[in-house]
Parts: sequence; C-alpha cells; structure tokens
Amino acid sequence: MAVNQRCIKCKSDSKLGVQECRKCKTKFTASTRKYRVLVKLPNGSRKSKIVPTLEFAKKLEAKFKTESIESQVFDIHKVPMLYDVWGQYLKWAKINKRSWENDEYRWRVHVAPVLKNCPMDQITPLDIEGVLGRMQGHNNKMKRPYAPQTVKHVYILLTRVYNWAIRREVYTGQNPCTKVSPPKFDNRISKPLKRSDMERLLDVLDNWENQRGAFVVKFALYTGKRRGEILSLRWDDIDFEHRLMTFRATNTKSGKGQTLPIGAKAFEVISDARRNKFCDYVFPSQKGPYKPGGFSSVWKNIRTRAGVTIRFHDLRHTYASYLASSGKVDIYTLKELLGHSTLEMTQRYAHLINGALRKAACVADDVF
Repeated sequence: MAVNQRCIKCKSDSKLGVQECRKCKTKFTASTRKYRVLVKLPNGSRKSKIVPTLEFAKKLEAKFKTESIESQVFDIHKVPMLYDVWGQYLKWAKINKRSWENDEYRWRVHVAPVLKNCPMDQITPLDIEGVLGRMQGHNNKMKRPYAPQTVKHVYILLTRVYNWAIRREVYTGQNPCTKVSPPKFDNRISKPLKRSDMERLLDVLDNWENQRGAFVVKFALYTGKRRGEILSLRWDDIDFEHRLMTFRATNTKSGKGQTLPIGAKAFEVISDARRNKFCDYVFPSQKGPYKPGGFSSVWKNIRTRAGVTIRFHDLRHTYASYLASSGKVDIYTLKELLGHSTLEMTQRYAHLINGALRKAACVADDVF
C-alpha cells in the first residue's frame, strides 16, 4: 500500500516529500497536486483512488488496509472449492474413521473426475445425480454398471462431506444431496454359489497362476469374512499353536475386535500362504499390502475364468447360506462367526435355518 503525490498537469505519481513532479518538473503546490492511494488486494488485483488532501489520503489508506486484512483472513463470503474442503475432510477422516481409505478411493475414482474443480455452492442436485448416473452407466459407455450399494456409498460420501463442512462453518450454503434420492435396493438379496459353480471356482483357484490372489478367494469362501478384514490380517494376528485368528477392531465393520477358531480348510490356506511369506500381511499382493479396491481386478479375472457372475461379497453369503442350511449351526453361532453387530443382520439367513429345523422335526415321524 502507498500514498503518492499526483501531478494534475501530467497525471504522473511522485513520492511524498519531493518538491516537484519527477516527469514534467512542475512545482508541487496545493493547486498543482492531489494524492493517490494505491492498494494491492489479496487476489493480486489493484485498487486506487485519487483524493484532494493528504489527511484524507492517509485515512483512506488505513481503511483499505483494514478491509484488505479482513478479506484475506475473515472473508466469509468466499465459497470454498469442493476439492479444498475434501482435503480438510480427509485429514479429519484419517484420524476419526476406520474406513477413510474407502472414502479416498471413492473420491478419487467417482467424484473427483466430475466435481473436483467446482465451487461448493455451484454444485446442483443435477450434478450429484450426474455422478451417480455415471456409475450406473447412464451417461458413459461402461460395460458393467456399479452395484446399487456402491453407488449409495458414493452418495453417502458426498452428503457427509457437505454436512461436515456445514457443521464446521467452512461452508454456509445448502447441501445439494438432500434433494437427491439414493438408489434403492433390497440388501437382503444375496447370490450364494451353487454347488457346480463352487466346484468350478475351486478348480480355477487350484490352477491359478497368481496363488496369492487365489488364497484370498479361498479364505473368503472358507471363513465368510469381509474382503477388508481378510486383506488387513497380519501374521501377528494368527495363533498357529491354538489355530486362532484375530481381527483387530480397527479393521472390522462393527469396530469390535474378534478372535475366531480357524477351520481345517482355512488353516490349509494360511499354511500355504505362510510358505510364501515376505511381509507382515498374510494375504499381500506381489508388491505388498493391497490398496483399497486393489483386489478388484484380481477377483474379476478369477471370476471370468470360472464363469461365475457373483460379487466378492457373495462369497460371504455363500459361506453363511451353506452353514445355515446344514442344520448344524444355530443363528446365534452364525451371528458370531459372521461378526454381525446385531442379530437382525443375521436374520436374512433365518429361513435357511428354519428349513433345517423343519427337516429335523420330521425325524419324529420315523422315531414314533
């Protein structure tokens, strides 16, 4: 910021204190000069004003200084970019959310390519629907749309980022997600493998060139654990002497740690993986632990070779369905094996258990 003398004759500026114009050499008097206040704003632009007296110029300079500082530090009217708020949210999520890596993956793959450089107040419900529609294959040439649950996860992430920014007064506008309906689906529907599909899948896994990837699929089928729980297992979590495996609270969906016995088939997989051990993780890739979403391509290739169309999560449904229909596992035990936080979550398999109970009840016809 600066206050300079302004020559009325040639319209040039000179520093305060000089007696004549530096350009036309006119002597400065009350009738031949004015004063120019020049301000550089935080955004790089300049603001100037010409006033008649030095006293007025200094008051105006002080006012400009105050306005410049407030606009730089306390500019509540400046609308943040979604990308900038995302960076702040991610720092918070890394401390407060176990699943922050999933959020980071969904942002990078689904949100950033569309909304990364948009001011938050210019993102409309139509823009949100555009992101979701893109995942569902409405406006691109995607060979296979994402599952409704995956689309809903992205919708929840966008809603959460906006609400997070509003609660912390980083953003004072509206959340456009409130005017968008997430995809609806019945989460109780599952697609367990048929016996013939399972035999074909196991045959492919036995002969798969990347045995590290095959171990992950087999272990999911034999234990019913979630993909994230399997990929986060470390050798310190395996008790070979007592055949126990521990899933840490930071890696489970319920947020509670869990220790379970290892069945014979699952123990074979872990023993095979132990012979190929090269890092702290039980089921790493060739280069180390898998990143979020990193196993998707491996599973896609295996699934295609085996000729099955199920999701990886359906391996968990297969495990639960076969145990439930065996007639040897009650619903409370199944709940613990699956790591469900409530019994209601396990009720989706209750009809299979009831079928087994019905068969057992009919034994009375033979006995009596």
